[in-house]
Amino acid sequence: MHTAIALVGIVVLIVAAKLNPVIVLVLGALYLGLATGLGFEGTTTAVAEGFGGLMAEIGLIIGFGVLLGSLLSATGTLQRIVELFLRAFGKSKSPYALGLSSGVVFPAIYFDVALVMLAPIAKSVARRTGISVAKVGGALAIGLEVGLLMILPGSAALAVSGALGASLGMMLLVGVVVGVLAIIISIFLHGLLMRRTWNPAKDEADDIETSIDIEVADLEEPRRRLPLPVLLLPIVVPLALIVSGTVTEIAGTEIGWVTLVSDPIVSLLIGLLLGCVICAYSLSMKAVERAISKGAATSGTILLFNGVAGSLGEVISKTGVGDIVAGLFTTSTLSPLVLAWLVAALLRLAQGSGSVAAITGGTLLLPVVDTLGVNPVLVVLAAAAGASFGGHVNDNTFWMFRGLLGLSTRGAFQVYTVAQSLMGVVALGLVLTASLVI
Repeated sequence: MHTAIALVGIVVLIVAAKLNPVIVLVLGALYLGLATGLGFEGTTTAVAEGFGGLMAEIGLIIGFGVLLGSLLSATGTLQRIVELFLRAFGKSKSPYALGLSSGVVFPAIYFDVALVMLAPIAKSVARRTGISVAKVGGALAIGLEVGLLMILPGSAALAVSGALGASLGMMLLVGVVVGVLAIIISIFLHGLLMRRTWNPAKDEADDIETSIDIEVADLEEPRRRLPLPVLLLPIVVPLALIVSGTVTEIAGTEIGWVTLVSDPIVSLLIGLLLGCVICAYSLSMKAVERAISKGAATSGTILLFNGVAGSLGEVISKTGVGDIVAGLFTTSTLSPLVLAWLVAALLRLAQGSGSVAAITGGTLLLPVVDTLGVNPVLVVLAAAAGASFGGHVNDNTFWMFRGLLGLSTRGAFQVYTVAQSLMGVVALGLVLTASLVI
């Protein structure tokens, strides 16, 4: 009850009362800790640990990623990618191109890494095509979530598959089919909904400087025009390094230097250094300095939003909500697939992390998965679909979308929460359909 009061109160104060989200999130965390018996010291400790723990996990990832996005903008790389998208798919299909590429082509092993790389591209696509940032941003939110939870080598998909003993080959095959269909159908439905509900005056932030702004007019004319594959190296190299670490992990081998360079912080640092070299060669060192300064100013705001979301998540994790939700497994007679979806969805609503919700929702069935008469791959996908439902203010990625795409809090709900929730429901329907033939 106290968790529900805290979350509803946070949403009301931010959206209706228009109070600063950083202050409201901390107040919500303090209320919840005190109301549920953590005590004064326990509550403040949890708030501090949540902030620090999340910053330790993703702070450098976000910082390096935003700086890299600023460099890619300065060199015109993002604009050239947009041109490629538009030529290949046309203006009207650009959200589908972005959603499918983010979910299938880009290996979304680390959601945050892929997001900070692709968000500037999404903004450019919206600006160049005239398509609402709601549709393009929603497509990005859907694609990245599918890549993380349903399609190998997404980290959550790997974790749940391994825990339940699901065949990786079957998971790859079924996950791609379900994931691609979920992306296409969900983007279509979200686009229809946004025609009715999106209001730029309310949903796009006034403080646009908190996002990575990419205006062609601001670009410096390059001294040397490099081919697009070279300009893409700062993106391709980090992703390739991250994938190499996953491959060696699946193969059961450990190579020291691969472990080092495949770490997302190290791989993004390598990409950032490549970006600096390319920007300096193509433009000038002054252009590098301007891009880094602009990215640093942007990342500060985003990091603060994410940190206080981590504080709220830490307090929620100490209240025992997860244990309460897990108890549903012992009292319900619902279909195992629907139950896995429901538990994962409730966990996502309660504690924010899609990965944690998917892993928990799937592994709670581990002791009885052999007796259910259901293919473990379907359980994995059902939990993944549920974990996509209802991400909101206690999810740090919600605030990343708000900052990176230049949205208001109301707009972030529409672009992030609504888009991924639609995908979660669509994916459940696809999984139930697949269960008829698998």
